[in-house]
Order: sequence, then structure tokens, then C-alpha cells
Amino acid sequence: MKKVRTRTAAYSLVASSLLFAACSILGPLPDTSHFFVLAPLPGATTPPTNDGTDSSATMLLGLGPIKLPPYLDRHEIAKRLSPTQVTYSEVDRWAEPLSVSVSRVLLQNLSMLLGTERIVLYPWSNAAQLTYQIEVELLSFEVTKEGEAQLLARYAVLEGGTRRALVVRETAISHPTATDTAASVVTLSTTLGELSQEIATAVRQLPQPQATPPATRRKS
Repeated sequence: MKKVRTRTAAYSLVASSLLFAACSILGPLPDTSHFFVLAPLPGATTPPTNDGTDSSATMLLGLGPIKLPPYLDRHEIAKRLSPTQVTYSEVDRWAEPLSVSVSRVLLQNLSMLLGTERIVLYPWSNAAQLTYQIEVELLSFEVTKEGEAQLLARYAVLEGGTRRALVVRETAISHPTATDTAASVVTLSTTLGELSQEIATAVRQLPQPQATPPATRRKS
């Protein structure tokens, strides 16, 4: 009985030594993860200019809430396999929460398209006197296995004070894209840019607040 125990202990010691030697030789496995972010429209990273004649400069817009389905709002990048099935990449990830990335890009795009920096993200201060509130819900926002970047979104423009719905629309945008993730993210950014253009057009078609004329001095 004592010999059996001795052999077992010896085998365990040898196995542990071999495992330690293998780990020492091979070293830690490299991290093969790739991280991606959405990009705004070209030119949307520079501050917008307004000569004061555009009434959008007097608006205060509230952007949000912006909603994503839980299956999308995760770090792993999703791919649509069928109407009822998605898969997630083991190495390709969003560098920030997708909801944060979508909000950031929409803000930059709308700021450039409407020529104003007077856009606040949800949640905003109760004291903010909004002209309009823009709500966005992404229903799908992924690439299919056939190489199609698809965006399905519902958005609404509400009156700032009453929250009365002035515009409620649903839009579907799709573009063919390459199969690699880097190209797919670029195409997804393009679809988000087109959604931004639709929203900006809807806002421009609403009654715009009148700019307050400069005060004139009374003659004494």
C-alpha cells in the first residue's frame, strides 16, 4: 500500500513538472481581440459654423433616449444568420458600449447637419428648455452572413414643452459590404449617417423658432 502511494505521488510530481515546463516554454497565449468604433460622417468632427441667419442656432435639441435591443448592446459584435438567429464574434469587439457609440455618432452627425452645437444628450437637466426632443430606437443594426449591413430604426421628434409627437417614422437602410469586420463597421457607420440625414431633414421641416433681433439703443 505504501509503494502505491509513493508511485502516485511521484506521477503527480512529474505531471506537475511537465505542465510547468510547457507553460514556461509556450508562455501566455496572445490576445487576438480586435476593437472597433463607429465613425461619424466626414466633417462631423469639426465644430459646426453658423452665421446667425439660420434659425437652428436658436434651438435647443434633446437627443435621446436612444434604445438598442439587449442582444446588440454587448461588447461582442453580432452577425445575423437568419431572421431568428445571430452569432457573436469571439475576437471582434466594440471598443465601447454600442449604445454609447451610437449616441456619440448621432450627436456629431446631427450637430454638423443642423449647424448647431446646441444639442444635449439624454438625460439632461430638468431646467433645459428644449425646442425639440429626438428619440431613437434601433430595432436591428448588424451585418448578415450574406454581407449586407442592415439598419432598422424608429425615431420620433417631440415638441420640447408638451412632448407632443410631431414626427414618428420607421426607416430601413441597407448596403452591401465586405465580409471582414473592419469594412462592415465602416458600412454600418454609413447607415447611421443616412439615418442622421433623415432625422435632420425632419427637424428642418418643422416650424423653426425665430431668432431674437439684436436690441437697439434708444436715442436720448
